[in-house]
Amino acid sequence: METARIILLVLIGGAALCLFYGFFLEPRWIRTRRIEVRFPRSYSPLPCAGKRIVYFSDIHTGASTTKRQLERAARAIRRAQPDILLFGGDLAEERTPVGDEAFRRMVQSSLASLEAPSGKWAVLGNHDVEAPRYRAWSTSLLTGAGFTILENRGTEIDGLSLWGFEDALHGSPSRDGCTVENPFALYLSHEPDWFPKKMPAPGPGIVLSGHSHHGQVTFFGLPLIRPPMGAVHWKGFYRLGGHLTQIVSAGLGTVHIHARFFARPDIVVITFAHHKTKDTAIDVFEKRFFPGH
Repeated sequence: METARIILLVLIGGAALCLFYGFFLEPRWIRTRRIEVRFPRSYSPLPCAGKRIVYFSDIHTGASTTKRQLERAARAIRRAQPDILLFGGDLAEERTPVGDEAFRRMVQSSLASLEAPSGKWAVLGNHDVEAPRYRAWSTSLLTGAGFTILENRGTEIDGLSLWGFEDALHGSPSRDGCTVENPFALYLSHEPDWFPKKMPAPGPGIVLSGHSHHGQVTFFGLPLIRPPMGAVHWKGFYRLGGHLTQIVSAGLGTVHIHARFFARPDIVVITFAHHKTKDTAIDVFEKRFFPGH
């Protein structure tokens, strides 16, 4: 009987620790994922030479979002010192108080505090466009904070092509009319499963996605629920053909359940460099873009 009581107390204590960690610790523990993409020395000029690209996604501002939470996320992004800032969608969620002016000013101030000398771009996520009021709210805040929203259109930045797709769950993502012609490109596609299925671009390049939250609340890393269009390519790196690599971010916020368990929030920092003679793991990453080198 005493043994059973001890086991019960251990189980209750372990469950309490997991709940405390999931609701109060991990959502605040933001990881910075640093990616260095190496180009062959024959590739010249180097795209975005000396520039740091920072990608973040899935803030999900809602009724429970506080100024402290937004500042924590903004501080992590500013600490990465972005030259180019990319947002992968889902500023809103189902319970975003779009009519609350004080809340609006709080979110706007946080977004506006993010500086990037070479520009700020964004795509909209499924929560941003699932209702007209959310689209209007997210669009207004992002553009008001200096972001240019890309929906089936692109731009060029210092020898790098950037193309943003419409949301795949509520829109019609497409590269029709694409005029960006630099040999290397970044693609913003909120839902990670859409791009590999449709393969709208041959590469070379990187596809940046979010949406999945890496499962958000997992069984020690094994996702319990995966969202539509985020069930197959839900975490980390994926090779798409021979010339493209997809990076799926865990995002910064939470949705439905405001907890994370073994799915830490993150931002992604990308820099470009020329290839060195010594083979390293990152050279394998390079060969995904330039298999002939």
